[in-house]
Formats: sequence, structure tokens, C-alpha cells
Amino acid sequence: MAFLSKKPLTIIISFIVVLQLSLFYYYSVSLNREYRAEKADLSSQAVMLTSNIEERVAIVKGVSSFIQTVGFDADPEVIRNYLATAHANNTSNVTNIVIAPDGLIRYLYPLEGNTELVGKSLLLDSSLASPGMVQETLRSRSITIDGPRTLAQGGYGMVIRQAIYKDNAFEGVVSVTVKMDNIINQLAFKDSHIYVTTKDHTFLFGDKSRTQDRKLAVPVTAYNQQWLMGISLPSHKKWQVLLSVLWIDIAFLLVIAFILYIFWYQRRFNRELERVVSIRTRDLRISKRLYEKLAHYDSLTEIPNRRFFMDEFKRLLQSSEPGQTYSLFFFDLNRFKEINDTLGHSTGDQVIKALAGRLKAGNLPFKLFARTGGDEFVMVFPDLPRAGIPAVAAQISALISETLLIAGAHLSLSTSIGISLYPEHSQNTEDLLKFADMSMYRAKSLEDANYFIFDWGLREKLEQKTMIAKYLHSALEREEFVLHYQPQINAVTGQMIGIEALIRWNHPEKGLIGPGTFITEVEEAGLMIQLTDWVLREVCRQLCEWRSLGMPLLRTSINISNSWFYNRNLIENLFAVLDQYGLDTGVLEFEITESTALLEEHYPLLQQMRDHGIIVSIDDFGTKYSSLNYLKHFPVNKIKIDRTFITGIGVSSIDETIIKSIVYVASQLGYDLIAEGVETEEQLAFLVEHNCPYIQGFLFHPPLPADEIRKLAS
Repeated sequence: MAFLSKKPLTIIISFIVVLQLSLFYYYSVSLNREYRAEKADLSSQAVMLTSNIEERVAIVKGVSSFIQTVGFDADPEVIRNYLATAHANNTSNVTNIVIAPDGLIRYLYPLEGNTELVGKSLLLDSSLASPGMVQETLRSRSITIDGPRTLAQGGYGMVIRQAIYKDNAFEGVVSVTVKMDNIINQLAFKDSHIYVTTKDHTFLFGDKSRTQDRKLAVPVTAYNQQWLMGISLPSHKKWQVLLSVLWIDIAFLLVIAFILYIFWYQRRFNRELERVVSIRTRDLRISKRLYEKLAHYDSLTEIPNRRFFMDEFKRLLQSSEPGQTYSLFFFDLNRFKEINDTLGHSTGDQVIKALAGRLKAGNLPFKLFARTGGDEFVMVFPDLPRAGIPAVAAQISALISETLLIAGAHLSLSTSIGISLYPEHSQNTEDLLKFADMSMYRAKSLEDANYFIFDWGLREKLEQKTMIAKYLHSALEREEFVLHYQPQINAVTGQMIGIEALIRWNHPEKGLIGPGTFITEVEEAGLMIQLTDWVLREVCRQLCEWRSLGMPLLRTSINISNSWFYNRNLIENLFAVLDQYGLDTGVLEFEITESTALLEEHYPLLQQMRDHGIIVSIDDFGTKYSSLNYLKHFPVNKIKIDRTFITGIGVSSIDETIIKSIVYVASQLGYDLIAEGVETEEQLAFLVEHNCPYIQGFLFHPPLPADEIRKLAS
């Protein structure tokens, strides 16, 4: 009976204890939730602040790139116009933009309200920078932020600077001034209690009245600045929870009912928590599966990617039985770049996706199929005999060549396939892939087949290519390159009207090597600018020598690569060479490719060359883009009809029609014409008949050494 009389009290006390514990737990969870929410919001504000500063930094980078391009000694009006444009494009972002050659403020926009700064030295005037900040800018050679501080022209803000160096020599400083009001007004915490301090809690900007309260803080890193962004803890939330506990304690007479309510509430809370945990667990599993898919499968085609393929191929070879063979097919789409260039990359993606689906469903007996990048695919076939390779290659080609209807265009594609064999060629996955890749590029040069099985002769060619790349630097230093010259003839009069300079490598062991063997390696080695400069100087030297021997000067054409146009001070260096040898600009003709002519960024340089009397011609015209429509935009003087059309004379009516079209359009637009690669009387007769009498080719003369040219001209 005593137990029974104590039982209700025990239950009530137990309920009270459970109640207090539950309330304390609820209080802690709620407070922590609010803490996390406030901190997450604060972190987002910090990211927004960093992004806001980065927008201003982008302006400094843009001005720095401009100055590094034109130089501090460029036309002042050009620099002022650029600053006006830069400021107009960012008028809501910056107060002013400063360019200070050698640290002296020479250019400043806008001048209004800032005139007293012009002529001052950033290096000497302490009012223009915080102590040591300019020195830090010079020392770091990167973007630095000075401030927030009181600005020399008044107001509170910060200055973003970058020092400009050339060949490790200091040239000047570029800076942008931003007022803090400008930054704060664009942030969501403009009217909030957020504030920003230094790491030692020195106030910078924000709500200063709250800096003494207990706060949350997150770090903000902006280049050389390390700040803390803080906000006061939401104390009202804590008091709301605590007040509810006090009311419950006061309402002791309702404690039992309240305890029952809490139990019910707690059970519901637990169910909700379990549901949330279950959802989160499910989301984690989905995320894990998605990550694995993204890591191992191509997102566009949903077939395995290169990483997955290499791992699986390696595992496949390691687990293979003795006598097991595999054939690796490596293939891409011929002229796929033209689809991207003409129809757009989105159409190119649709083509890749459609072909991947077609190949996957094409009943090919592959063990592995993957996209290794761009328009390149690989397939691995187990136990495929050599006799069966042509059939599989034909099946792949047939699947790819089926007409595709994409974006309203009917596309007919082709492929080139390279094949390597395990274990015949190698037992290493990387080598097999490399050999197949090499074989694919060999297949592109074949006329009677679109596939090529790797052989060791191909590897010897690769080794020869590597050897050529290795000795290119020393070949330039030892002056092993020589020029031959191919005459250009007026077929009507028989007169030699010009010559084309063609480079040869006089290798000490292998003898005279043509440019087709080493030009690609020159490009890859980054030596094309040096080699083109050498050709230019050698042509001018040779012309000067011929002139001293009494030979009339012939206009000499030089092939110019796209990379040469990025040579700094190109025009100045060109005229310096001509002046050195006492030559006029009219003796030179620069031949550029269609792809180079299509780059509008080169138009100013091409126009300058034309204005100074240098002939600019398009070499191999029509082979890349068939771009008759582009002719009216090209700043060139002359067109060279490519040999691929010339060989079609008497064979292909299409090639003959293209030649007639080029001749007609060129005549209407006032361009000169010359045909290269003329080797037969039939080709010559056709060209002369259709108003293209200027000829270059073996029918008249092959490329000749300089001495032979002098004999022809005398």
C-alpha cells in the first residue's frame, strides 16, 4: 500500500525530471539550430563580400593587362580613353582608376574631385597608402588591398593595387579606389547588425554598436587582407525558450497534463527526426551513386569515361588467362571541328551523344566501350582474330557514316580507326592506348582504308619525330636551316614575277629534310616565332646580296604562322630588319592560312602591313572553310589557290567550278591570284583560259637554292 501511495508521486517527480531534461534538450537543440543558421547566413554574406571585392579586382586585372599590352609609354589619349571606358562600364563599382608609371600618378579617371592626386608619388607620399602597403604591393607582385582606411581624396574606402613588372624590372602601379559605402550598399547586410574587423578585432566597417556583444564570427580572406565578419547572437531566441520553461514550472498544477503533452510532442519530434535522418541517409546514398557515376561515366553520352576505361582495361589484362588476346580500337570523327565551328558546340554535343548511343546499340562484340574525350572513342574486343578486324572496322564505320539529322542539318560523318593488339604489341595499357592513337593518325593519311593496325615502323617514325623535336633548339643555334626559293611565273609572258621562300633543315646526319617533317614539332616546341624571325632576316639578307650582284629584286613571299602574330613589337621589329638591309616593304609578301585570316584580332596588324606596302596573301585558300563569303572581310591583297583544287583539273568538275568561282570573286573584289602546285600542261591551259596566268609549280621550276635563282634571273 505504501508503494501504491508513493507511486503517483514518483510518477509525478519522474515526469517533472523528464520534463526538465526534455526542456533543456529542446533549449539546446533550438539554440544550436539558430546558431548554425546564423553562422550559415553569415558565411554567405562573407562570400558575397569576397565576390564584391573580386569584381573590383577584375577591373585592376583588366587595366593591368591593357597596360602590359600597350605599355606605359603608349599614346596618353589611348590610355585615357581606355580608363574612361573602363570607368563607364563599372561606374557603380569604383570611385576612380589610377595608372602610376614608376609610382607617379600620371593617369587618373575621373579627374573631378581627384585632381590634387595627379603627379603625386605612391612610393613617397604617405597620405596615399597605409604604412608599408605600397612596399607589400611591389614585393608580392600580385593584387593587394590597402584598407579600409581614410582616403587621400576624402571618404572611407580601400585601394586595390597591382604592380607591373617587365623582365623583373618595376614599371609602375595600377590601382582602383572603392569607397566602403559603395561596397556595403550592394550587400544584404547593409541594414543588419553585421560588422567586419581585423584579426585583432580592430573595427573596419558595419554596425559598430554591436562589436562588444557576444558574437559569431567567420574569417574573410581577400588577397593580403585577413578579416573577421561578426554578428551578435540572437539573444531573444534564447529568452523565448527559457520563458517557456519558466511558465511550465509556474504551472505546476498542470504539470502532469503538460508532461503527457511533452511525451506526445517528443514522440512526434522523434518520428520527424527519424524521417529526416531517413531522408538524409537516402539522399547520401543517391549522392554516392551519382558521384560514382560522374567519376566513371561520361556525363554527355552516359558511357564509361577514360578513367573508368583505363582502370577496367588494366584489371582485364591482369586477370586474363594465358593465350587470351584483346584488340584495342581507337577512333575519332573526321573533320568534327568543322561541325563545332559552323553549327555550334551544342550541335556537336548532340552528334557525339547520338553516335555513342548508336555504337552502344550496334551489336558490336566489344568488352569495353568508352569515350576518352572530345570526339574520341575506344573499344576493346576479346579474341578477335586479325582476319576479323576489317569486318569490325567496317561495321564501326558503317554505324558512324549513317546520316544524322541534327538541328535541321543532315550530317554524313566518317571515322579513322587505329588498332593495337594485346599481347602482340604490348602488355601495358598506356602503351596500347598510345599505339592505337598513333595508328589512328596514320589511318587519316591512308586513301584506300580508314583503319590502320599498329606496326613497329610507325613507332620508329614516332621516335624520329621525338629526335627531331630534341635537336630543334640546337639546329637554330648552329644555323642548320637553309632556304630554297620556288619561282612564280607569268605563264603568258614567261617572266618570273616573284619567288616563295621555303625552309629546309640541313641535318648533319640525315641531310636535307623538308618542312613537313619538322614544322609541327617547331610549333609544339614553341620555336615558331624564332624560326619565322630567322626566315625573315635570311630573306632580307639574301635579297640584299642579290642586289649587290646586280640582280633585280624579286618580291619574295614568306609563310607566316598564326603564332608569329603574337610576337611583341612585331611591326617595329619588321621595319627594323628592312631598314638594316636597306629594303622597301614592297619586296615582301606574307602568306597566311585561312584560319589565321579569320581571326579578327589579327586584322589591325594585317591592315598595318597592307598600309605599308607589304602584300598579304591567303595560302591554301578554300581547304579549311571554303570561305568565299569571308573574302570581303579579309584585310589581304592576294589569294593563292591550293594545289588540292589544281590536281582536280580535268578530273573533277567540282574542283574546276570552285576554281572558276574563286577567280570570279577575287576579280570582283580586286584581289590578285596565283595558283600553286601546277604540274601539267592541261592544268596550265585551264588556268590561263580562266584568267589566272600567275603560276607556281614543278611544271616550271621546283624549289631551288639561292645560286640557282640568281642564274635564272640573270
